[in-house]
Amino acid sequence: MAKRRADSILCIGNNPVQLNLRCLLLRKNGWTVLSSGNGYEGIRQFAREVVDAVVVDLNHDGSEAALITGELKRLRNEVPVILMVSDEKALAPGTTQQASAVILRSQEELKLVEALKTLLPSSRL
Repeated sequence: MAKRRADSILCIGNNPVQLNLRCLLLRKNGWTVLSSGNGYEGIRQFAREVVDAVVVDLNHDGSEAALITGELKRLRNEVPVILMVSDEKALAPGTTQQASAVILRSQEELKLVEALKTLLPSSRL
């Protein structure tokens, strides 16, 4: 049975430095943040915990991110999933199809919090 957390975000990423910085940014903006260092563990954590949104940042061409996003949406379609990418032009076809939002890493500090507030209008933040 999944546990409910108020105003929580699950961050999935395979770059520890970027993942830690993202978690810090979100915590500074008032969210409870859970994190996972790979897609498989992120899916398992998503199945155990009830979160308000997920941020996925898996490097390379986005094919792994597309698979992870698809599985997250299959488990709970109503939960927004934001994909972080370095360059949308270099992504595998269909990578962003199921994402609720796509944000360039270079614009993360400007766009991520804004996107979450838009996707989670009932958030207390």
